[in-house]
Amino acid sequence: MKKAVIIMTVLAFTTSLSAMDLYSAVDLAFKSDPQFLRDKNLLDKQKELINQARAPLMPNIFISGSYADTENSTSTNTNTKNMGITLSQTIFDRQKFLNLDQSQLNLEVAQLNFLISKEQTILRIVDAYFSILIAQNNLITIEAEKDAVKEQLEFAKRNFEVGTSTITDQQEAQARFDLIRASEIRANNNLAIARTNLEKSLLVVLPDNLLGINKKIKLEKPELSVPREWMQIARDNNLNVKIARVRTKLATLELKKRKIARIPSLNLSLSANNSTIDSTASITQDVKTATLSISAPIYSGGSISASERQAISELKREENTLEFEMLNADRLAGKSFRTFIAGLSQVEALEAAEESSKVALESNKLGYEVGVRINIDVLNAQRQLFSTQRDLAVARYEVLKAKLELLSAVGDLDLSAVEDVSKIISDSN
Repeated sequence: MKKAVIIMTVLAFTTSLSAMDLYSAVDLAFKSDPQFLRDKNLLDKQKELINQARAPLMPNIFISGSYADTENSTSTNTNTKNMGITLSQTIFDRQKFLNLDQSQLNLEVAQLNFLISKEQTILRIVDAYFSILIAQNNLITIEAEKDAVKEQLEFAKRNFEVGTSTITDQQEAQARFDLIRASEIRANNNLAIARTNLEKSLLVVLPDNLLGINKKIKLEKPELSVPREWMQIARDNNLNVKIARVRTKLATLELKKRKIARIPSLNLSLSANNSTIDSTASITQDVKTATLSISAPIYSGGSISASERQAISELKREENTLEFEMLNADRLAGKSFRTFIAGLSQVEALEAAEESSKVALESNKLGYEVGVRINIDVLNAQRQLFSTQRDLAVARYEVLKAKLELLSAVGDLDLSAVEDVSKIISDSN
């Protein structure tokens, strides 16, 4: 029975993998990628730190008890029993309240870091997934080129046998064929490496073939056409900038804590204690105590002033870090936008070049058949066509990746964006 369940599970899992697309790969990474799950654990850890920071502000209850059996030289035994309970409550301690505020800000930082981890996971899986698609396309193109060159080689051999071409045509075709075979070996190896990289992140065996882009895709230009507009959005919404802002608030609270270090703290303690002594006579005593204590540091060797100066330096450092992150977000958004726009133009140019290369190849083949072109002309036209097709495939995936990188730069990359890209790829099949 157990074996049957395992077989059914494997079959169901294999069936789902056979239809894996980009969206399902990223979604699977959120469930299985060790690097992402590690970052998720860090967020869970930070959530508990808030409870730890809140604990000193909540009532604290302690119980105590002891039992002693004493025998002295007069052979008199004395039994002493003590039981007590103590409740303590912070009435006023500004530093503890600021610690709680800081823990909440630290949780906000952890949540933002988790969002960054999600973005990085998306981009990492997309990059690995596209590397496989590019490697697949390269292999397909090389195999098609090898078949075309092989056909041209056979054609050159026949022409040489009947005396309509020289041995040079055959040798050139043979040399080109041998080079393509070497390229095919390299392409197979690159594909195997790319597949392994993604499988190690998803912890699954990928299907034999992943569906890539097979025809023209339509990509819309972004509504905002000026780089500066994207740069401004990034300065406001980039996740690293948001973290830097929160860290500046943390440093401000830390400085405030250092400045109020000499402010007194007020604590209340309530205790009840029961003591029973059994000796020649039994004595029971109940003691109830209420204590209101106030404490304030007067001098601690200069550490308070030193820590205040340290907090001032740390605040300045975080302010400079914020400025740096905004400038970096500026640069990243501008670069991603320009890469995306240039990529769109490059795809259009390569699509036109592909059509022109096809026409040029047919013209060279016809010219070779009628004797106005030589074999090397046909081989060069073939190489140009297949090289253009490889470049076009890479350009299409690069422009899709640039679109996601632009969304990441402005803090707006999520699974819905991946779903849109995945749909563009599936619609091209």
